[in-house]
Amino acid sequence: MVLAILCLHALLHSAYMNKPAMGVHTWRQTNTLAVAKNYYEVDMRILYPRIDKNYGTTGVTGPQFTSYDYGLACCYRLFGFSESIHRWFSLAISLLALWGAYRVFRLYLDPFISSISLLAMVGIPEFFFYSIAAVPDLLALAFMVWGWWFFYRFSKRKKYAYALYAGLLLALAGMTKLMFLVPGFVFLGEIIRRKWFDLPRLIGYATMAFLALAGSIWWYLWAKYLTELNGLHEFVHQIRFLNGASEIIAAITQNVFIDAVETWIGYPLLLPVIGGLFLAFNKGPNKKRDLRITLSLLGALMYYIVMQHQLKYHGYYILLYVPFIALTIGFFLFLLRSKKWRNTVVVCVALAPIWSLVRMHHNWQVGPHSLQTEFFDKKKRESCRAISRTKPLWIVGPDQSGAINFYYLGAKGFPWYDDTENFENWISWKEKGAAGVITEEPQRAMEIAANLGMSLITYKELGGFHWLIWQE
Repeated sequence: MVLAILCLHALLHSAYMNKPAMGVHTWRQTNTLAVAKNYYEVDMRILYPRIDKNYGTTGVTGPQFTSYDYGLACCYRLFGFSESIHRWFSLAISLLALWGAYRVFRLYLDPFISSISLLAMVGIPEFFFYSIAAVPDLLALAFMVWGWWFFYRFSKRKKYAYALYAGLLLALAGMTKLMFLVPGFVFLGEIIRRKWFDLPRLIGYATMAFLALAGSIWWYLWAKYLTELNGLHEFVHQIRFLNGASEIIAAITQNVFIDAVETWIGYPLLLPVIGGLFLAFNKGPNKKRDLRITLSLLGALMYYIVMQHQLKYHGYYILLYVPFIALTIGFFLFLLRSKKWRNTVVVCVALAPIWSLVRMHHNWQVGPHSLQTEFFDKKKRESCRAISRTKPLWIVGPDQSGAINFYYLGAKGFPWYDDTENFENWISWKEKGAAGVITEEPQRAMEIAANLGMSLITYKELGGFHWLIWQE
């Protein structure tokens, strides 16, 4: 049954595997892809990730640990650069994450219920969409669930190799995205609940904690150093909060009544998730509250509060929750005594992948206007890159993302965002080596340059894009 579910997951995505990065959060995907491309084309040293928006510097800056980006760059080395490789790479990672999640589910549930939980995970819309997208959270999820499994493997067998594997996997998860250390709440509850306080276990747990925390702290200190090296603050490493009660209430309302029902959980899974949370919090399998569940809910609540700003805009931040959502459904099914209700839950779970396919289908059809016109054609993308690479640096825009046009045009240099910019920067950017401007609004670019006492002329033109260079 597990193999059938994994095959179903792959089959449901088969129609989208040859698409370039597009849809919701194309900017985040192209940021990740740009780092991978720069590893492949410029420098394969993993400690020096680079972005295209380099402001005339080397482009080195400090994102989250580039486990996904570097892995993709290795795929480029093996198979050559292709816009579809990242989808196959992500699919492989998502299958690995699903297999690891199933192994975790089996720690708590029987094979049938674990399989139903796995099917539920496949049917969570956010996971469904991002399981073939270029987001580092996906690999962090895979690291997390396998680290979770090795924690129990060590706890039961007391082999320090398992503690080492768990610590290293959790370190990679935390380095890639710090919040993926949240299973620590589950571990703490399990240790206290089972009274695993003997010396061999405590040494193993201390090893895991040290590796996970030391690795995460080291990388983020290194990332901070890299960020300051060239002053490229492309990636955010601090917690941001919403401003005022009205924003908080609006965000919670959106999360509860729109995000949760449509993409975080999905309509078919609402009943078993709500039922599972109710039973878990109020009864538990032994008619008393389970410390693991209490601490997990506490961790989930803390994460939601701390990440409220990110969750308002970025759906992929929900990937951390998906194994817990699936476990909640399995827990609900486990506690149900009515055969009729159990069958209802199974039907709801079976409908979830269909809902995800229907709900997320249009997300692979949308994107910035230029993506739908110029960049959707592979030959045009290749031609655009060939033109851009005749000059080392360009001003690129207007593009509010600061990433999409850079990536698809194969350009490096300086971002032109919107009307509110201080265009006097163009003078210094010209002095730093900007050959000109790549834009879909050539007349406007020429007017801006003229107002600054400079002149632009057409260098190349392809579709809606114009490459303008300075006229001396």
